[in-house]
Amino acid sequence: MNKKIFKTTLTAAAVAMSLAALPALAQDASRGNLVGQSIDQSGQVVSGVEITITNLETGLVRKVSSSDSGNFRFPLLPPGAYSVQATKSGFGVVAEENVNVRVGGNTSMNIVMLAEGAVESIEVRGSRVAVLDATSSESQLVVSQEFLSKIPVPRDLASVALLAPGTTRGVSAFGNLASFGGASVGENAYYVNGLNVTNFRNGLGGSELPFEMYETFEVKTGGYSAEFGRSTGGVINAKTKSGSNDFHAGGSAYFEPSSLRAHRPNVYLTEQDAIDENGSPYYIINSNDKIGETNVNAWASGALVQDKLFFFGLVNYKARDSDYSTDVLSYERSASDVLYTAKLDWYITPNHIVEFTGWDNTSDLDTSKYDYDFATDTRADLYGDYVLARGGKSYALQYTGIVTDDLTVSLLYGVNEANYSNINAGNNVVGVVHSPSGKQFTKYGLTTPSVMEDKRTAYRADVDWYVHDDHSLRFGFDYENMEAVEDTSRVGGSLYQYRNCANLDAVAAADLLASDCARVRFNTYINAGAFETKSYAYYIQDTWQVTDNIVARIGLRNETFQNYNKAGDKFVDVSDQWAPRVGVSWDVSGDGTSKIFANYGRYYLPVATNTNIRLAGDELYTITEYDVLGINSDLTPIVNPNAPLSTTVYSDGTLKGTLETVNADIKPMYQDEFILGYERMLEDNWTFGVKGTYRDLKSSLEDVAIDYGFNQYLEQEFGSSCTNCSGFTYYVLTNPGAAVSITTDPDGDGPLAYQQYTIPGNLLGFPEAKRRYAAVDLNLRRAFADDWMIDATYTWSHSWGNSEGFVRSDNGQDDGGLTSNFDQPGLVEGANGNLPNDRRHMFKLQGAYAFTEAFSLGANFRWESGRPLSSFGFHPTDAFASQYEAESFVKDGQMVNRGSEGRTASNWTLDLTARYQLNFKGTDIILRGDVFNLFNNLKVTERNQVNEIYAGERADGGFAGETSALYGLPTSFQTPRSVRLSAEIKF
Repeated sequence: MNKKIFKTTLTAAAVAMSLAALPALAQDASRGNLVGQSIDQSGQVVSGVEITITNLETGLVRKVSSSDSGNFRFPLLPPGAYSVQATKSGFGVVAEENVNVRVGGNTSMNIVMLAEGAVESIEVRGSRVAVLDATSSESQLVVSQEFLSKIPVPRDLASVALLAPGTTRGVSAFGNLASFGGASVGENAYYVNGLNVTNFRNGLGGSELPFEMYETFEVKTGGYSAEFGRSTGGVINAKTKSGSNDFHAGGSAYFEPSSLRAHRPNVYLTEQDAIDENGSPYYIINSNDKIGETNVNAWASGALVQDKLFFFGLVNYKARDSDYSTDVLSYERSASDVLYTAKLDWYITPNHIVEFTGWDNTSDLDTSKYDYDFATDTRADLYGDYVLARGGKSYALQYTGIVTDDLTVSLLYGVNEANYSNINAGNNVVGVVHSPSGKQFTKYGLTTPSVMEDKRTAYRADVDWYVHDDHSLRFGFDYENMEAVEDTSRVGGSLYQYRNCANLDAVAAADLLASDCARVRFNTYINAGAFETKSYAYYIQDTWQVTDNIVARIGLRNETFQNYNKAGDKFVDVSDQWAPRVGVSWDVSGDGTSKIFANYGRYYLPVATNTNIRLAGDELYTITEYDVLGINSDLTPIVNPNAPLSTTVYSDGTLKGTLETVNADIKPMYQDEFILGYERMLEDNWTFGVKGTYRDLKSSLEDVAIDYGFNQYLEQEFGSSCTNCSGFTYYVLTNPGAAVSITTDPDGDGPLAYQQYTIPGNLLGFPEAKRRYAAVDLNLRRAFADDWMIDATYTWSHSWGNSEGFVRSDNGQDDGGLTSNFDQPGLVEGANGNLPNDRRHMFKLQGAYAFTEAFSLGANFRWESGRPLSSFGFHPTDAFASQYEAESFVKDGQMVNRGSEGRTASNWTLDLTARYQLNFKGTDIILRGDVFNLFNNLKVTERNQVNEIYAGERADGGFAGETSALYGLPTSFQTPRSVRLSAEIKF
């Protein structure tokens, strides 16, 4: 009797599809699973097959036997390439040489056992693996470094996320961030090897490693399971590289020279001889932009102990220049940073693995700010230097173990540090400016320097219990303790803003003494302290094989968010947030070539730590205006402190009781999501899919000023007014539109007692926060084979409501959970409409072609319709809202609706890459050139939406506005053409 080994080589695109009837295993953020079924040629189950897998890089060996139903599973595998061998008495040996196990999901295969006597008449078949996972109802895109080697993509997480359907680019005010499914850019979660690295201060992005350290990325756009939470947008789960038994080393260098970068158009105002409302010509000198980067990496990997202990280490040097000019200022910015990362993997036994991931991505961007003369295009005096400090030291320690054949455990402990500080160099001086132009009269860099340092300590435990062939349970717990340090104030304590200056030529010359300014504002902001936030969650999920062709994933997650004030008292305790997750996938034909899937999920978002800092500290924020009686030698004003013209107190500098600042009946912020889709494998490695998504923000958290409604309530119920209700006294964290219950003494020392008051929602005047998103995605994909690949997606989507979410794009406000949108009732009037992340149509296309084994070309094309535009002005009737200045939906003194002022233009971008690889005496050398925005398309992507500027005070105490000549001017364009040249060497 002859034995024969059947072999097949799998392409990198052959991932994740079960051809057998077996439950899908739960996912781990940094591990993969290999699952399948052993059958004979007639499709009958073969039990007791001994299956051995070997990691081709680390030598890890695991063995299992198929069950009575033929099913087998290898859980918690380090992702990578494996060989698979199956044996049983009476059958030939079946083997796969290169099965690629992906991160965070199932790689599934059938093993077809052949009777030994029949082998000689059978041609090579081997195991079967395909490109469609018929057991999954998640919406996700897995992006590998191999895929990124074929197409041009900027080297950052947001650019990777933007490859996925349903993702759009956020506004420039927040940097390079992605919006998922209509949510704001502050509602995503970011993980590295299972460690949550999301910015918990305001949700804007997360810690990033040098790009060379990443191995794969999971971009989850919807339908994710109960183990993931704290997101109403999407999840980006990155896995880093690891070492192997073979020693490898290499280096790479990436050059993006500013000399090969085009410029955005200059923007200027032509009316009235280019004079704006401040008496100065208005220019944005984009032709002065100097943006370039040099990025150099050196890395090594190998085994410290063969088959047991592996390492991967990388050192990254990054030098950046990002100079630019505005109409009156010029900035020179540069950074030169060295970053370190390391990964250790200890295989204690084949079933017990410990891994350590650590990095230091500390970075300082040094900035010099100069006065600027646009007429001669020259810099004048240096205003000051400052540093933008970012990054920090982070690490994670994770254990994964197979306790028994039916029980696996994963434990994680990690620390994530992040710095967001903006610090003036040298001693701070008094801040003196002309308002509203911002022209400086004294020398300093930043108007509001700040120290902002964050630290997250995370603990997590996950358990998988394989109860039966038809059921696998996954349950777990995670806890995060987040600490934030804040020290922010105006330069010199108060910023002096001179107004109503008669001699604008003297203002332009920075000669304050000759400017003849009649008014001055004392703009004071001070906030300092340490704040803590805690998050708990536990979950359970059952993956149930309902029938041979139907898999259901039924999960439940419970979350608790606790926020503490400056004194260490708990002021937000939102618990028992039950989040059901239900997904169903139907293998329509029973052979894994097509599926219909549906998903329902509820997702909660934590209360941002920014809320602690702004609402639960002793923040002092006041603006007081005086007549100018004289000016001191240090340019500070001489005023009569007993005769202010107006005073606005946004925060009075006292630490309020927690019962005064949070609605006692507060509900959490959450969103419901519904998904229905269909996918089918076509011929020649093609797949087609269509998916519909609907998201509904059911509840939102905002700080609202209740003074006006509170006073009405007291007059109706008690016949007494609120003497403390100035319009800005009672900012309460609540659900807009709901009744508010607080405990306070509204008159300080009068007939009203210190007790709980419940103000009905109809008196407060706020509508419920609404945000809805509907989308249809069409995808056609061909996996890389026969030297080429293509991936095309068209998305129709609509995002509408009166609340964008965590942050606010239309005015660039990054105060997570505390935007101005619901601060006063007048600010929400007209707010219902198309939201800022509404992109009605979008088309994405990536493709690559290998002309030879050495030379290939790749392309990345993107077309999208424009974003909606609004108009902001001074509220004509709400005096309190008007004191926020141009924050109401107003055009030329009249209320208008959000998004009713047209859209920015549709735009498209084509990026190209050329890659050449050669081998010299066993050394791989890769040369590459990428051109981004090849045709240098420069459509306007954002416009000035401020329709009015300050024009004085009104009789009702509010502020009046007048038409701004800057309304509608471009403020942002498509990123201009740039070139990236790179060279890589691998030993």
